[in-house]
Amino acid sequence: MLGCRRNNAFKECAGQQKGLLDEVSVLRCDAPVVPRLLGGMRRRGPDRPTGPLGSLPATYAGDLPCADCASLRYKLTLFPDQVYFLSRTYLGKDASPVVYDIGNWTLSDNRKVLTLTGEREQIFRFTVSGEEELHLRGLDGRDIESQLHYTLIRSPRVEPIEPRTVMRGMYRYMADAGTFKECLTGRRWPVSQERNNADLERAYSNERRQPNEELLVVLEGSVVMRPAMEETAAGETLVVERIIELRPRETCGARFATDPLENTYWKLTRLGTVPVVVTEHQREPSLVLHADNHRVAGSGGCNRLMGSYVVEGRTLHFNHMASTKMACPEGMQQEQAFLDALNNTATWKIAGEHLELYDDQGTTLARFEATHLR
Repeated sequence: MLGCRRNNAFKECAGQQKGLLDEVSVLRCDAPVVPRLLGGMRRRGPDRPTGPLGSLPATYAGDLPCADCASLRYKLTLFPDQVYFLSRTYLGKDASPVVYDIGNWTLSDNRKVLTLTGEREQIFRFTVSGEEELHLRGLDGRDIESQLHYTLIRSPRVEPIEPRTVMRGMYRYMADAGTFKECLTGRRWPVSQERNNADLERAYSNERRQPNEELLVVLEGSVVMRPAMEETAAGETLVVERIIELRPRETCGARFATDPLENTYWKLTRLGTVPVVVTEHQREPSLVLHADNHRVAGSGGCNRLMGSYVVEGRTLHFNHMASTKMACPEGMQQEQAFLDALNNTATWKIAGEHLELYDDQGTTLARFEATHLR
């Protein structure tokens, strides 16, 4: 229907079993001070070999050149479930600020290039030089031609990283406890009852439509090691530092999936900063861009939408947008705002299974989530 498809970028690592997309045991390392290493799961056997990277988890570290500081200290931990934690410390600056990132790692088809994809715009790429060294590549993805040091060395022990960063995830509160499943890593963490946890619980109670419902939350949080249920084990726990927004009707989407702009059914979830409301007995607002004739088809909720589009690289313009002329008792203002957003669109971006449209000033006009029709 509608020619919709999924373009799944996940490549299975050699020697790695299938079914690692959600919860994976975190495995033994040689660091006795971390009984259960940064995975929040029970150990289930020896370290897992991951092709050219050797046994994981593993930490790579090094001081790399920095344009506006003495050096940039990288500490990168790779896990067997294709999750990474990264810290970058700006040495030589006041207070030596630290920037954290979490996300997914993948290897190229030839197993020689490691790519880190997180919430931040920057994508990190490294050339894999055996199990012991990773060489940072340039922003263009090519090897850096320089006499300077751009190499991370494998540490003899796995070094814990407790990242504090902006993250997206599915939050649920039930049985007097909250859990958060982070979108990129697929890891589910208990939420500590401190800092801004009470604000998150209240916001969730106000937005949920039914008990135990999961809601997508964007927040700034810290992943810290805390005692788990077992007396001798430690596990990852999320500490909520700041709530950014709740996004009803959105999900994380499938891990490692990236959907194309064209021939995908895009469900509208937000207009600007306002969540979309689906009125009972009406269709959900949506959009499909048909690549064969560059025609647009969709729904504003009340009326069918139609028109054409032109896409060149990251620029996108909708032309001759029109709709049928039904008058509905609810949702007409939202439908008009949807049409206005399309008419003002200048650029677009896809992150995983989410599409965002922007005007010529870079302001977010609309946000969509891919839905795979059967």
